[in-house]
This record gives sequence, structure tokens and C-alpha cells, in this order.
Amino acid sequence: MTHPACGPDMVKTFHTYTTATKESLKKPGKWTVPPPLALCLLLLISGCSILTKSQLDSIKVYAVATQEYAQYPGQLIKDYVEVQNSIFLLTSPLVANPELAAERILSHHKSKTAVLEEAERFDLSFDILKEYAKSLEILSTPDYFEKTYTNIENTGTHLDLLIENYNSKFDKAIPGGLGSLVYQSMVMVGKRYLDHKRGDILKEYIAKGEPVIKEISEISKRFLEEKVAEEWVQDIDQELKSAHSAVRRQILVDTLNYSNNTLPIIQLDTQVAKLYDDLRQLRKLNQSLVTSIDELYLAHHSIHLQVQQKKKLTSILNEVTLFVSEVYEIRKLNKALSQE
Repeated sequence: MTHPACGPDMVKTFHTYTTATKESLKKPGKWTVPPPLALCLLLLISGCSILTKSQLDSIKVYAVATQEYAQYPGQLIKDYVEVQNSIFLLTSPLVANPELAAERILSHHKSKTAVLEEAERFDLSFDILKEYAKSLEILSTPDYFEKTYTNIENTGTHLDLLIENYNSKFDKAIPGGLGSLVYQSMVMVGKRYLDHKRGDILKEYIAKGEPVIKEISEISKRFLEEKVAEEWVQDIDQELKSAHSAVRRQILVDTLNYSNNTLPIIQLDTQVAKLYDDLRQLRKLNQSLVTSIDELYLAHHSIHLQVQQKKKLTSILNEVTLFVSEVYEIRKLNKALSQE
């Protein structure tokens, strides 16, 4: 029977070799196993999980989409800070006293710093996600380094450092060793071993990655829902309304004294209308990130079950396709926000 690990040609060679070995055992003296055939013997004894091209392709598609997704949450925070800063500048002309203006600028700076500090865990989570997905793409792509002309030397090493940093800073216990698994598979063992054992390596890597993806998904969803949607976006929405009212009142007072002051009112309303559009896009982007973080985990879990329990390929394709669609929508929203 043909063993999936080596294929019919290798098994035929092995059968020829074993026949010859039986004959050699009848003769006195020592005998040795030629290295190539010894490798095949090892593979036959140990067994290998072979993934089809379609399975590898679906894993790769998921990995690439996850890397793209990982860049958008950080961009959301930058966009939020930019809108917050624009609202702050809107009311700057109302403060005539230089000392009060300086205090106000300092207070705003502290507020912005607090936002970025709160987002630190969020950012680190997605750094881990991006590194994990990058290694997943490498492991699921035969001849990856030949195709991309990149260096194999430090593959996977950064991932373990990020997880260690995350555990230390936030008192967590995410299992480590993901990076070292990739490094040992790609660098220490080599391409020939990886080609034969790719299925087993991916199976182990994805299994170890399951709690990592679960942790990141839960933490990120909670942050997006509770901190960004319910607190930050609500706060700047109120700030924008207050700022618009205050500045408009001041312009109207000035208009009584200077009849040609109509243009500033039009300019103010135009500027505020743009900020409301930005705020609306922030809400939509945040909601899409919340929805897709669920799909990100479900797709990974489906892949995990598929390689562990031979789940039907159609199931994994459905989950991955749904996640990829969500990422595509986020891309469009992010593009719209950057063009505002």
C-alpha cells in the first residue's frame, strides 16, 4: 500500500532497498543504511500528515488576510487621535489668554498620551497576530523564500519575544515556543525535512496558535467595544458638538460688529461637517473590526479542526472566505477615511 508520506516512487525504492537488505543480512559482516534511504525509512516509520494543495492554499489565504487585518486596528487609533486633535484646534481661537492656552495645550497632550498608553496592549496584541500570520504564510508556502527573495535566517524569532513581552507586561500566560518551532523547522532542520513534514509542522503550529488567537480576539473585541466605541468615540462626538456650538456663537457675536464675517461661519460649518464624516467613518470602521475579529478566530478555529480532525475542506473555505470578505470591507472603509 502506498504511504502518503513518501509517495509511490519512494515506496518502490524502499521496497527494493529492503529486499536487498534482507539478502545482505544473510552475508557475514556489517551493513549500513544509505542516508537517503534511511531518511525514507524514518519517514515511513514516523508517518506524516500530508495537506493537499487546496488546504495549503486556504491556510495561506487566511494568513495573508490576517496580516492585512492586523494593520487596521492600529490605524484606527491613529485616526481617532487625529480627529481628536482637529476638534481641539477648532476651539483654540476662543482662548485669548496665553497662559490658559498653554495649560489647555498641555492638558490635551496628556489626554492624547493617555489614549496611546491605553492602546499599548492593543498594539502589542496585533504585533503578535501579524508575526504569527507571517510565519503561518511561510510554513504553508513551499519555496516561500525562493519566491520572495527574503532572508530565512531570523524566521520566527521575533514572535517568541513579542509573546514573552506581552505575558510580562500584562501578567498573562500565553504559551510560548511558536517562534522557535518555526525557526527550528525552517533554519535548523532545513527545506528537505520541511517538505516531508510540512503537514505535521503546520498541525503543531496551528494547535499552539489556537490559544494565542483566542486571547487576542477576546482582548481586542473587548477593547474595541468598551473603550473605543462606548468611551472614546462618544467623548469626541460630545466634544465636537460643544466645540461647534461655542465657536459658532463667538462668530455670530463677532458678526454683529463686523458684517463681513459671514465667510468664517461657512468655513466653520464646512470643517465641522468634515469632522462629523470622519467620526461616522471611525464608527463604521470600529464596528467592522469588531465583527471581523470574531470571523478571524472562527476561521482559525476551523483551520485548526480541519488539520487536526480532517474537517471537510468546504467548511474551512467558508470560514476563510467570510473572514477575507470582512477584511476587504475594512480596507474600503479605511481607504475612505484616509481620503476624507
